[in-house]
Amino acid sequence: MKTNRILASLAAAGLLAAPAVAQESSTIQPGWWESTNTLNFIIRDVDRERRCITPADVDKVMSGRINRHYTCTYPEKRVEGGRMFFKGTCVDKRGRQVNVTATGTYSATAFTLNASLSGKVAGVPVSASANTTARRLGDHCPMKVQKLK
Repeated sequence: MKTNRILASLAAAGLLAAPAVAQESSTIQPGWWESTNTLNFIIRDVDRERRCITPADVDKVMSGRINRHYTCTYPEKRVEGGRMFFKGTCVDKRGRQVNVTATGTYSATAFTLNASLSGKVAGVPVSASANTTARRLGDHCPMKVQKLK
């Protein structure tokens, strides 16, 4: 289960992200967002959360750098015209590395990202898939962040 949490965190970390894009936008809007993160690794794990995306966070989200637990590097990255592509690696504080390839779509008020993850657990190659679907709920963020299950 710990490995599932690591991969789920990496999926959501490198990628906040399957509704169709209603309009093209150069970026997402800041505000109160809800995301559903699904990890398929041995079992299916679904996590929903609401979070505030500030104007300062928008670039982090659109660059795949949104988690304090992992450092993600994407040598291949394209975010334009309502489409996103990331290919690189995420490393946790213990040095465990996961390869990530993700594609998705975005508008000012919604985005979706589908990722393929691969790495090693105890020296054994493993792979997983992850999906993040997010939608903007409004302009203002409540005082407390709500984590939903």
